[in-house]
Amino acid sequence: MDVTHARRRIRETGWLRNLPGPFCTALLAGSHLRRVGNGEVLFHRDDPAPDFLGLVDGLLYVYADSGDEGPRLVFVAHPGWWAGSVAMVGGSGRRCTVVARAPSVLLSVPRMHIEALARRDPATWRHVAVNVAAQYDSLALLLLAQANPDPRVRLLISLQRLHRFNDGATIFPVTQSELAELSGLSRNSANRAMRQFVAEGLIETGYGWLRIVDPKALDAALCQRNGSGECCERRAG
Repeated sequence: MDVTHARRRIRETGWLRNLPGPFCTALLAGSHLRRVGNGEVLFHRDDPAPDFLGLVDGLLYVYADSGDEGPRLVFVAHPGWWAGSVAMVGGSGRRCTVVARAPSVLLSVPRMHIEALARRDPATWRHVAVNVAAQYDSLALLLLAQANPDPRVRLLISLQRLHRFNDGATIFPVTQSELAELSGLSRNSANRAMRQFVAEGLIETGYGWLRIVDPKALDAALCQRNGSGECCERRAG
């Protein structure tokens, strides 16, 4: 894949898909390709953040520092996901650790290019803030899941996060252990909940993969188990 093809693909998914075409063109004009192998660390928490990284092809695992227990898996990112908006706006280091779980192709947009673009077009920071808001919404759902004592609700929220913040994806190459880690559950608790959801026709599972059969039915199941007509993302907002 060359850089022209990569730029065309990434503006069709995720954050850039709903932004003005001239902004996307100007942003990506300063990008260059970065290729990483399976298992390669893109960056660690607190590393310098010289660029904004967009996933064109492949799969990334996002880890957060959980104190004495060490890094914990908090998200699985599909193409269209971008890393670095919070650090870019705040001028800070990286907020998480990101590892490739498949050979991956990314576009790197240097901080200096974004700052130069913002000097010409003040709307640049507003567009970047759209990505920051998505990161906040994802974090809010993660915290909402951790606060709920019901393993089934935790798992449903985790599945909703994967779907919602991966541009509506429904198939995820994750193991049951990884999904348990995402949900803050023991493997046994996660397995019991997953068997129930399979029986209810909400998900399908296989060796190392999971598919959300009907996202709307998943949302309805979450609202029902929350005991109200409100879906959890509405509460998070």
